[in-house]
Amino acid sequence: MLEKTGLPLLLAIGLFAPKALAQIRIYNVNAIHDLYSENELAAKKLYHNKNAIVFGRVDKVDNEHVIIEGNSELGRLFCKYSDQDLNKILELREDSRVQVGGKLEISWAPFGMFLSMNDCRVI
Repeated sequence: MLEKTGLPLLLAIGLFAPKALAQIRIYNVNAIHDLYSENELAAKKLYHNKNAIVFGRVDKVDNEHVIIEGNSELGRLFCKYSDQDLNKILELREDSRVQVGGKLEISWAPFGMFLSMNDCRVI
């Protein structure tokens, strides 16, 4: 298994690392949305309640969230930011690159899924 997946994947899913160190990296939130549309159970198993670092592009900043897009507008992450990051949030603009960390949450939505991070920190 190690030869096929590599040590980074094993660390990301927490097989050989303490939970505090186990963190997955998401380079495109669309991949999570795509998997959810094909297999809801698999998406939740891999991503729900997992600590993650997410890379993306800012779609919008509102009073509570930084809304992050992947490579298209089809998948979004609603990142509820902390007041501790307010200065970083004020600098963000539409289409600027952003990196956030926190616990991913997947919930049902009428047309797919709602991907959120309620303890989001801008890195």
